[in-house]
Amino acid sequence: MKNVMAIGAHPDDIEFGCGGTLYKHKQNGDNIVMVVMTNTKSINGVTGKSLRTKEELQSESEASANVLGCDLEFLPFTDLHVPFSFESISKLEKLMIDYKTDTIYTHWGGDTNQDHIATLKTTMASARLLPNVLCYEQLPVPRITNVYPTANYYVDITDVFNKKIEMCECHDSQLKKYKTQGFDVLDGLDILARYRGNQIGVKHAEAFDILKMVGL
Repeated sequence: MKNVMAIGAHPDDIEFGCGGTLYKHKQNGDNIVMVVMTNTKSINGVTGKSLRTKEELQSESEASANVLGCDLEFLPFTDLHVPFSFESISKLEKLMIDYKTDTIYTHWGGDTNQDHIATLKTTMASARLLPNVLCYEQLPVPRITNVYPTANYYVDITDVFNKKIEMCECHDSQLKKYKTQGFDVLDGLDILARYRGNQIGVKHAEAFDILKMVGL
């Protein structure tokens, strides 16, 4: 049995990146906790306008965790200001110890979001003694980047893709935000999963960049 921790800077990051793989872990009887680094309202970095309230973020994350049947933790950092610091490392490392974590999923190194980058660095420092650390790819958003992670580990999620979508649908405020920008997240998730699935000969898959792996 694995003790799995999935770490994301914001609510929905985890589900978009590795929701299907987490559900496969659940089917295997593994223990799972999702850790969200921020616990404040979501803000537009350019306009300063509030996109989602703290209450929306928490309730949507709780609904998603209920679909997966996992624990959920929030760290007390602010959207757009996730630090790479002694405080963030120590708080995350304490959770890893408390949950006896041996397997980590988090953001990938080529991400362009500053909170995602800080979360990856914090995770790498906190998980320096753990055996399994993998990076999930964030759903590509138009106009941001055409750089994709190095995919060297794949998980067939064909039989649980509907559960991944169910988890993602819990984040209704985020789906609506992207729709106003002309981007359908659920369609994007399907396209990305089919693309990765095609690479390994299945219908839907999630791809990861291995930082280290010992007996996953």
